[in-house]
Amino acid sequence: MNLENQRYGRNKNTVVNHQYIASAEYRRKFDKITDNKELRRTLYSAAKEMLSHRSGTLFEDMYWLDLDTSKIIVKVTDAADEKKISYTLAILKAIQGKKILTMHTHPDSFPPSDADFRSAYLHNYHENLVLCHDGTIFTYNAHSDINTELYMMYVAKFKKKGYNEREAQISALNMLKRMGGISFEEV
Repeated sequence: MNLENQRYGRNKNTVVNHQYIASAEYRRKFDKITDNKELRRTLYSAAKEMLSHRSGTLFEDMYWLDLDTSKIIVKVTDAADEKKISYTLAILKAIQGKKILTMHTHPDSFPPSDADFRSAYLHNYHENLVLCHDGTIFTYNAHSDINTELYMMYVAKFKKKGYNEREAQISALNMLKRMGGISFEEV
């Protein structure tokens, strides 16, 4: 029943503003990500496709692009677990040895998670994007593994100060960013 409700976009908190993601303002965000015109077009087109597909659900879509060709080489659009992308052998084989840019959706419109940073580090991704259902885009990368316990401690600290979940996560990531090893920013 939960999966059926998700398919029909019944989660009102994760509905995408389609008018905004089709706007020039949203498209210009991709101008800030790359100077490569072909890659910008691919990213923007894929972002609209992914966000439209997952609007009103707690499921994520993820695309892997080859930065040498600006082409999508593999994608997951049928995730069975909420807020999670599972890697298959086919995905690992497709991305092996390539200069990869990843992009995936975040239905709750939160910044990159500790798991996102860990994946970026473990797979040696070149660039990464989180496409939030509220229209926010985050770029991120990891040059070392993220300390999940420290991250969670910082999130709890900021929530105790009255920050909401999103604000606490962003503040915790900024603390880790200052320590080095990760980078992220809102586009």
